[in-house]
Order: sequence, then structure tokens, then C-alpha cells
Amino acid sequence: MVNRIGNVLVSGLAILLLSSCAAGVKTLETYSIEKKREPLDLTMPGPLKLQDIDWIIITKDNADEVFEKIKNEKNGDYALFALTDTGYEKIALNFADIRNKLAEQRQIILSYKEYYESE
Repeated sequence: MVNRIGNVLVSGLAILLLSSCAAGVKTLETYSIEKKREPLDLTMPGPLKLQDIDWIIITKDNADEVFEKIKNEKNGDYALFALTDTGYEKIALNFADIRNKLAEQRQIILSYKEYYESE
């Protein structure tokens, strides 16, 4: 008997708590204001201006001739930076990746500009 009374009290308390939560719900009114997009003040970057590099290809057949030519023209001071054919391929691939990344960034800037300045 005590168990039944306890169940009824717990059930009544749960119903009372749940019904009180439902009574306090308020509806919110929302509204939006349309604001015109401000045009971006971005100047497009100009092309990259790099300095010319003089490449000298040295092979086992022309090494002595090239060293003499460098000594005569450059006051005798010179340093060599060598690459294997695989290293040269890697440099070429790196420069291609740089060009692709620059083109990608340029396209992103153009997309932002089109988005913000479109009618």
C-alpha cells in the first residue's frame, strides 16, 4: 500500500514538473535587415618581376674552358652550385607548385571580389 502511494506521489510530481515547463515557452520574433555589401578595396597584385639569372652548364667536357672563362670575366672569384638531373627536376616541380599556389590564391581573391561586388 505504501508503495502504491509513493508511486502515485512520484507520478504526480513528475506530471506537475513537466507541465510547468511547457507553460513558460515564449515565441521569439526574428527579423532581418538587408544590408548592401560594401565593395572590397583590393588592388590586384601585379606580376612578379624576377631578376635574370645566368645559367652556366658545366659538363666533364667543358669544365676547364668554363673555369678559365669565369676567371677572366669575373675577376677570378667564383662559386659553383651543382645539381643532379633529379635535383633539377625537383626544383622545376617546386616552381610549378609555387605557380599553381599563386594562381589558386589569385582565384580566391577574384571570388571574394565577385561575391562582395556582385549585384
